[in-house]
Amino acid sequence: MTLFNTLTMAAKARFAFLSLLLMLLGVGATSQADEANIEVVAYHVDLRVQVFPLPVLKQMAAEAKAHGFNTLIMEWEGAYPYKDHAIISNRYAYSREEIKTFIDYAENLGLDVIPLQQTLGHAEYILRNERYAHLRADAKDFSQIDPTLMPEAKALFSELISDMVSMHDSEYIHIGGDETWLLDCNRCRKAWGELSESEGKSKLYVDYIGMIAGIVKTHGKTPLVWADMILEHPEAIAKMPKDIVYIDWNYGWAYDRFGTNPKALKDKHDLEFWGATAIRSWPDDYHVNTWNTHLNNQFDYIPFARQAGFTGMVLTSWSTSGGYGYEWLSSELIDLTPIRQVYPHSYPDNAYRLTINAFMDVLQGKAVTAPDEYAQSHFENRFGFSEQHAKALWKAISDSSMHTTVSHTATPSAASLLEVVSANRKRLEKLTPKTHHGEFKHFVMQMTLREFYLEFKAIEAQAQSSGFDSEARQAAIAHLQALKEKAKTIDNAFNALFGETLYRAELDQLSRYRSAQLEVLLDKLAQSR
Repeated sequence: MTLFNTLTMAAKARFAFLSLLLMLLGVGATSQADEANIEVVAYHVDLRVQVFPLPVLKQMAAEAKAHGFNTLIMEWEGAYPYKDHAIISNRYAYSREEIKTFIDYAENLGLDVIPLQQTLGHAEYILRNERYAHLRADAKDFSQIDPTLMPEAKALFSELISDMVSMHDSEYIHIGGDETWLLDCNRCRKAWGELSESEGKSKLYVDYIGMIAGIVKTHGKTPLVWADMILEHPEAIAKMPKDIVYIDWNYGWAYDRFGTNPKALKDKHDLEFWGATAIRSWPDDYHVNTWNTHLNNQFDYIPFARQAGFTGMVLTSWSTSGGYGYEWLSSELIDLTPIRQVYPHSYPDNAYRLTINAFMDVLQGKAVTAPDEYAQSHFENRFGFSEQHAKALWKAISDSSMHTTVSHTATPSAASLLEVVSANRKRLEKLTPKTHHGEFKHFVMQMTLREFYLEFKAIEAQAQSSGFDSEARQAAIAHLQALKEKAKTIDNAFNALFGETLYRAELDQLSRYRSAQLEVLLDKLAQSR
């Protein structure tokens, strides 16, 4: 049975519109014969921040299996215990015994565990260390390996990939490759020669990723790579090794956002593609969760991926944007701080079950409706809510006040948004679920964090106004001091929710992250010395 045969009338209309759109784009709606079976159903685990203790990691694997996933993609980053490159491992790194225990546990559940080893971009966790400074594409931006340094990079990643292979049995190794924005570094530009910028970037990227793919293949493994850069710079793709699997990550935008429609590139060069949607991604933050965006992402993109003949689907979940702030001592790095940290996962009381269920329902061909109807049905089933209470919950968490960008010059103002969020949060606190109380508490906490953020932004807007005088200054100080006390109460409630899920040092870091702006403004206005 195809997905179309199981859809509601409303969903069929959306499906028909999608097919027409594809045809107008020159891609064309594919026939059933063009559709490929989506065999790999992967759950992506981002451990760049918010690292789980081993028991929670096992709970995560069990939940993924229960949902119907058959694969985990583990973005270990600094949480991996590198054997010969121990300086890369961070304070939360697992032991090698813990890694083995987890992989054995997951494989016994029937899950394939694929490691993700960044090899070009998003390499801050490697390049921040002086041992690898010679590989930096930029002296102040540690995000990327210089792709012109092929022999040096090959030496490093031969060892790191060999390490990953020694601990993982999967036939796949994910080599990253996304958002490599420094393909125009000084040495890169020289390497372009007479080529145009896009052609030069494409050649550099293909040569470098082809080299990394070669390392993977020496171990008898198949390389996976994010598809955004080759979609943006496809000129040299004919020289890329043929057995790479490309993963097109699409979080709710046009299919050709990166420059080339992935189906068109796939068909032209006979490539294998997987697709990827998101649970959490930009602009989500500790106080922002764009539920409508992520539900629509599942409803719209998965049918496209199936029609396009993709053979795998990945549900990604990003704990941070991957961008970092740098703290320097003279010209030497002290530390890197994530620019954005998203509301965490929690197992078994996972706040993101709604989106995960939507992903699986669409993938399995179940009837889906608009996000509001889907969410309301989910909340009725999950929490035993009446239709009225399920609607109230969805309205509260999906309201635009929960994700509208705030500026002291923008409309609506922080104060007006605060009024809406506070009222909705109070309504939620009056709801009592019949089941899964711990899971429901996360929605209340998300509302509380948004309210806290908006309350600070309202004070900040007053402080930035032209009428901010000495009297207003004293009122703002008093308000900030009260908000600082409120932060302690929020921290206690947050820690109660995540005390078994995250390490204490992580909880403290998240607390500092949430209150950092408040502390700076309070010290400034109070002239704390």
